Amino acid sequence: DVIYTNKQWYQRRVRGEVFAKRSYIALAGIATGIGEISAGFIWGRLTTKIGRHGVVMCSTVINCILYYLAFISFPFDAATTTTSRATDTPIIESNIYLTLVMGVLLGLGDGGFNVSIYANLSTVFEHKPAPAFAVFKFVQSLMGAGAFLYCGSLLLPFQLAILAVTCLIACFSFTFLERFPQHVLIVLPSTEE
Repeated sequence: DVIYTNKQWYQRRVRGEVFAKRSYIALAGIATGIGEISAGFIWGRLTTKIGRHGVVMCSTVINCILYYLAFISFPFDAATTTTSRATDTPIIESNIYLTLVMGVLLGLGDGGFNVSIYANLSTVFEHKPAPAFAVFKFVQSLMGAGAFLYCGSLLLPFQLAILAVTCLIACFSFTFLERFPQHVLIVLPSTEE
């Protein structure tokens, strides 16, 4: 989310739109929030029809579409230079409507993964879910911290490649674990105290 809003701010500066920096970032955040809330409703209802792995696959497709839109609408050096010194030009010109669509797609894709992972964790660890959720949130936060470390030094295509590869790995891993749970050894602590 942070990388996305930084790229949007770059686009606003280049084209000189009427929105102030905070308004522009706020609109992108609101669109992402709308996507996240919509994801809860949409994916929650679709889970009964297509299953959790289907939701994750749909979320992966949505995320890949988002990554493609980011690739063609942001300059490659938007994250590594200040807006006044950027040398690359995007393939297409971004606008506020594309920004809002990308924000909603970001929320839908992220929400689909979250709905499915939370449902899976609460099913697998139904007797002691708190440690499982704690480990999940720890790993998620660790990955977010890693993204903060590289987002200012890598060009956009490399950042998007990292996102796409990890998204595909997550999709395949989740689908495998969902369809073949007998192949996974989960050691649960004893419930006797």
